[in-house]
Amino acid sequence: MHNTYKSGLTLIIIALLTFSATAQKRTYSPYSRYGIGELQDGGFGRNAAMGRTGIALQNSFNLNNINPASYSGLDSMSFYFEGGLMNYSQSLKSTDASSNFSDMHFDYFAIGFPIAKWGFMSFGLQPASAVGYDFYEENTNTENSGDYTLSSAMGNGNTTKTYAGLALRPFKDFSIGVHSVYLFGKIKNSNIAQFQNDPFASYLGSEEALRINDIYFDFGLQYKININQKQELVIGGIYRPKTGINANMTKLVGQGTSLNSDGSMVNTIDTLQFVQDELKRTAFEMPEKIGFGVAYNLKDAVTLTAEYTLEKWSEAKFPDEITETSDMQKWAFGGEIIPNERATSYLSRLRYRFGTYYKKDYLILNEHQLTDFGISFGVGLPLKRTKTSFNLAFEWGQRGTTDYNLVKENYAKLTMNLTLHEFWFVKRKFD
Repeated sequence: MHNTYKSGLTLIIIALLTFSATAQKRTYSPYSRYGIGELQDGGFGRNAAMGRTGIALQNSFNLNNINPASYSGLDSMSFYFEGGLMNYSQSLKSTDASSNFSDMHFDYFAIGFPIAKWGFMSFGLQPASAVGYDFYEENTNTENSGDYTLSSAMGNGNTTKTYAGLALRPFKDFSIGVHSVYLFGKIKNSNIAQFQNDPFASYLGSEEALRINDIYFDFGLQYKININQKQELVIGGIYRPKTGINANMTKLVGQGTSLNSDGSMVNTIDTLQFVQDELKRTAFEMPEKIGFGVAYNLKDAVTLTAEYTLEKWSEAKFPDEITETSDMQKWAFGGEIIPNERATSYLSRLRYRFGTYYKKDYLILNEHQLTDFGISFGVGLPLKRTKTSFNLAFEWGQRGTTDYNLVKENYAKLTMNLTLHEFWFVKRKFD
């Protein structure tokens, strides 16, 4: 590898590991109050620009962790490194209020490499879910009575997944893959009640902390059908069995006359309840997940893909008693166009990407299942005479509604990632 790439790779790894080691605010959604928070979408830079599709995507340029079987499409002579950052903006609107937030955070880090002509591996680190909300509710019906209360709720924390993936190609054009995923992180939710009309009343607060630490597996397969020398179809499938996730939970209920520095909990004078579960137990379950996809490839020119995913959250255990769930369903479509990969014009060699998706979310609030719709587009910018590329992806979406006394979210995501592709397994000859 050239010295320039070595220096650049070292700096990128240091920067990304620094970002990943720091607690980051990845959402401001009030919907992150439920379950294990707002689920973070899978996939990397190319997937983000193509509607977060990936079940049937396979190429030799980019890593794709949506389907572990896709690693069999990697170049058997190369080492891959991918890392990315995301700028995330949210606009929240209810019937009587609105607010805006934005932040930049670490998105993912991954490497991939061959272990044989028939086997490939990948390792990566990526956010799994995020909690980040702060809101209050007034009991206005009793404003002039001694029962008037002001309730506030605050939550923060993240879960992260690090994975090891293996893809095998038992025979030509067919591949299978597996991920071993380590899920870890801490989530904290708190509630405070203030009795505004009684100057002698204490604040009443409760706080629940969930520390997650466990492993689960997911699987994938892909089969390629060659139509002719330039055209092919790829059929893909993914599966994750329902798996119990162990976690430690701590719950504190207390009262006091003041709040702590961030206002998330009372400075406890009297402890009303304290529960600490020091032994690991099944705090919640990752639901069964099934996905199918198909992709059409016109060699070095066009890729079109469509897929469907079902996650059975209605059958999964949750870490709280307030979350009502339904099965999550997602339909997604994506495409990539390369005008002329061998052209002298740089614009003709760019990879233009687009996509869209529609999702029925797993949350049911006020007897209404949340929906999520989004569009995406992006571009892959190749570096001269290499497969290394810089990728940009922009996503815009809308989640929820102002009807049913809910909150509508408009969000925008700008993902920036670098894909380094180096021939590490070539034996060089010198005269």
